[in-house]
Amino acid sequence: MKAWVERRCRGAIIASALLVASGTRTEAQVQGSLFERLNLDRLRLTALGVGVGAVKPSRLLATSAYSLYSDYGEIVPGWRVVFGATYWKSEYKENYLEEFADTVEQSLLPDTVSLEIGRVTMSDIALSTDLRWTPFAGATTLRPYLGGSLGVHVLNAEGGLIAGTFIESALDNITAGIGGVAGVDVLLFKRLLVGGQVRYDLLTGARFGSARVVASYLFASPRRTELSP
Repeated sequence: MKAWVERRCRGAIIASALLVASGTRTEAQVQGSLFERLNLDRLRLTALGVGVGAVKPSRLLATSAYSLYSDYGEIVPGWRVVFGATYWKSEYKENYLEEFADTVEQSLLPDTVSLEIGRVTMSDIALSTDLRWTPFAGATTLRPYLGGSLGVHVLNAEGGLIAGTFIESALDNITAGIGGVAGVDVLLFKRLLVGGQVRYDLLTGARFGSARVVASYLFASPRRTELSP
């Protein structure tokens, strides 16, 4: 009886191992097939760029935005993948803070007490992935593009009166966002692209438009991507 049980246990272990191995191969094959089907294996770093410009967040003062870009080339003809990182910091508008102070005073404070909010700032660090339609990339000196963006935004609020309160916790956030981008680049000196772009980003609790000047260095001359049959 004991020998029979041991044989059954060994058989179950071997069968489980074979099943796991088979599942692993199948999963790897599916992942490889998906990777190839999306043409992600074609991604290669083709250019690095920097950008600077003006951004106008809702409820905040206009400020400057600073960006870094890495262009990973075409995944299908005319469509490029560009990764970006952007930082900006601004202050809430005075009238917005006054409205908030008035609401708190009317609800919680006696008529003789006045609430001074002071300076409240908001900063954003955004990591984005753009999919850009660039029909003339590598073919002409003037290269317009249009596309959409997905990103992650890290929002951080700071202020003397709100420090350590639930208000600061409510304003601090890590959220996903979507956006649109349009621009044009001009090829200079074979390896240098200089251009401008406008963007509009929409995320939970915030939205803002921006206009930027961008300069990029090309590691290689852009080439058209040809899809394999």
